[in-house]
Amino acid sequence: MARLGFDIATSFVGSGLTLLLSAAGLMYADRLAYTVPELYAVGGAAILVFGLVFGLVAVATGRK
Repeated sequence: MARLGFDIATSFVGSGLTLLLSAAGLMYADRLAYTVPELYAVGGAAILVFGLVFGLVAVATGRK
């Protein structure tokens, strides 16, 4: 059975990270010479790669 508290905490952390990246994109896009969609793409790609690597490591070590 899944640990409900852990799943809810993970969802809140992910939502908070998404909001922080969104705010940073809107605030600093002009200073970084990127457009907001480009910052969303870079942030999304980084999170996707991290998630994939973390998942593969978890499976390879038998934790998932």
